[in-house]
Amino acid sequence: MIERIKSILLLFLVSLSLFLTYQLWYGQKPTHLITEDVYERVIAEKPRLLVDIITPAQIIVGTERGHYVLKEGNPDFHSLWGALSQQLQNMKQESVIDGNVSMEGFRNLLVVYFKPVLPVGSDSPWLASAPYSMINQIQLSSQDSDLWLTLSDSDSDSTAKLLIPPDKKELFLQLMAELSSEERILYTVLTADRISGLTNRELEIRASVFVPEEPVYMDILILKPEIVDRDLILKTFFIDYNLARIIEEKDGGLIYTDGERGLRLTNVGLEYSYPRLEEGQATSSYPDALANSSNLISYHGGWPAGLRLEELGLIRQGRTAYYMAEWKMFYQGFPLYVNKPTRALFNDRGLTHYTRALFSVGGILTGGEEKLPVAGWASALKAAIKIFNAEQPGTESVLRLEAMELGYVLTGSAVAFRGEPVWFIKINNYKFYLKADSLDWLSEEEML
Repeated sequence: MIERIKSILLLFLVSLSLFLTYQLWYGQKPTHLITEDVYERVIAEKPRLLVDIITPAQIIVGTERGHYVLKEGNPDFHSLWGALSQQLQNMKQESVIDGNVSMEGFRNLLVVYFKPVLPVGSDSPWLASAPYSMINQIQLSSQDSDLWLTLSDSDSDSTAKLLIPPDKKELFLQLMAELSSEERILYTVLTADRISGLTNRELEIRASVFVPEEPVYMDILILKPEIVDRDLILKTFFIDYNLARIIEEKDGGLIYTDGERGLRLTNVGLEYSYPRLEEGQATSSYPDALANSSNLISYHGGWPAGLRLEELGLIRQGRTAYYMAEWKMFYQGFPLYVNKPTRALFNDRGLTHYTRALFSVGGILTGGEEKLPVAGWASALKAAIKIFNAEQPGTESVLRLEAMELGYVLTGSAVAFRGEPVWFIKINNYKFYLKADSLDWLSEEEML
């Protein structure tokens, strides 16, 4: 009897040993040994389709009175771009006019600028049957009773012209009529003649810069940070965040880490890092990278109203490469500048770094006659050049004006966030934020 019990016990131990050996070799691996980043089936928002990821950087409308500038958050911006986008989706390769089209009698109605560029052709919803190209500008023009679209390729200086079908003309003419009938701020484009005499140094304009030629008044905004669902956001980064170590910071921030990746949560945003994935390549096509960027921000927080994809570029460093996507919030056509932008770095191995700090408008501190009067563009540009000369003494290189626009800067304190109106000016890759009324310089250290 005792021998029988010993035999049964021995058989049980041998069977258990074989089972554990099988689990060790072929069973589910521990979290820290999983080689690929795996997201739990919990996402903040369903990823957007490609047609909803890209919007124009700006739309310049030409009227008899002058130019209007439409951006994210402007009335009619999305309705105008929606009509153009739908038209490009419906048009076929046969719509492209081969050969030279006489420009005689053409009148430019509007220009659409893209940054990041718009992919059209194969693997794209726009002009799907046409050869692939990357468009940085679209012009809508009229000639007699016809309406034309002119697409400019960013990689080559080639253009393609498309004739809008007669049954679609009325939609665009109606939109143009509605835009012209509303009171808007008039803008002018900066040219060499317009900036002549502003400085004794040679100044080149490296972009299409439109500035208001009428008095502008802006509000000081009350801003509120995005409220992050901590439990939800943790589930999108960690397979089981309960296994992560938690470090509490003096300022109230929390750091979650499983030894390889880390997530820092504060009262104004988050920062995620996965250094082990940094040594990788980025081989995705541009349309695929656009889709990936949409997936990442949708999974990890979603797209609030007013958020726009501002940049998507491939960056190479030594033997590694990655895509960088950056988003920015807009209020009534004005961008909001923050010290740490919402940005994602990713490659073929996954998401390596992600920061998110988004703010929405909770009210205004000014109104009516209390709005801040904005200093004119010429005064703002001269002030920026003066600061540049002081910060870069002895520099004799040609000055390059690369960007100039009105916007808001995040200032204040952790209990009272404000949106301060500013002139943003970029010269020779140096960024200047000048208070819109006084033109005092706000350094990036003063921004939140």
